[in-house]
Amino acid sequence: MKMKFLVILAAILYSMSFAEAAKDSAKVQTKASEAKVQTKASEAKVQAKASDAKVQKPAAERYLHVATNPTAVDVYINRPRADFSTEPDYVSPDFVKVPQGDSTVRITLFQVGYSDTTIKASLSEKDTSYLIVSLQQSYDDEIANSQKKLLAHRKRKSLGHKLIWASLVPFTASAISAIVTQKYIQDARDDRKDIENSRIRNSDSYQDKKDSFADNRSKAKTAKAIGGTTLGLGIVVLSAGLILSF
Repeated sequence: MKMKFLVILAAILYSMSFAEAAKDSAKVQTKASEAKVQTKASEAKVQAKASDAKVQKPAAERYLHVATNPTAVDVYINRPRADFSTEPDYVSPDFVKVPQGDSTVRITLFQVGYSDTTIKASLSEKDTSYLIVSLQQSYDDEIANSQKKLLAHRKRKSLGHKLIWASLVPFTASAISAIVTQKYIQDARDDRKDIENSRIRNSDSYQDKKDSFADNRSKAKTAKAIGGTTLGLGIVVLSAGLILSF
């Protein structure tokens, strides 16, 4: 009787241990499957980010080719009120660089003897769009004279800007002359001190110092005169440039 009881007890204990081992194995398998799922999810996220990076590439530069009849027409880009007395952005025919993200471009065309033309051009999705415009000739003398005045004003402004930059040359020469003048003045002062401190007045070195003093003083006067002249010239050129540039 006791033997049967022990056998039954051993069988029960063995079944319980087997059940626990099965549970532990199931847990391990569940964790492994969860790890695989997480790994696949991470890989999917990485792939999604890579695809987003590919989609978010910077947009390629786009251009609008503007051709006109007649040619050599002034082209102003995205100016609500174009000032024809200023330099144009382009001269036809030419490729106009379009800002990224813009789907339309406002173009104003100017040519003496033709009506001013403003066009709002819609761009294609391609890298380069093309626009051909034939200007309408104007027979109004008042409009033609007004256009000629604007063009003459532009030329004066351009000349004025060039003169402003050109004034740097005489101003630089004047500054260099001032430095050279100070050098010769200092050399002349040193020579005069040596002459005053010299005890032997009949020696060759004394005469050399006198000659050097006279030479340095003469050079200082010449450099000072050049500096004053170039300074005055720079002021005149700068003033003329400022007057013409407005």
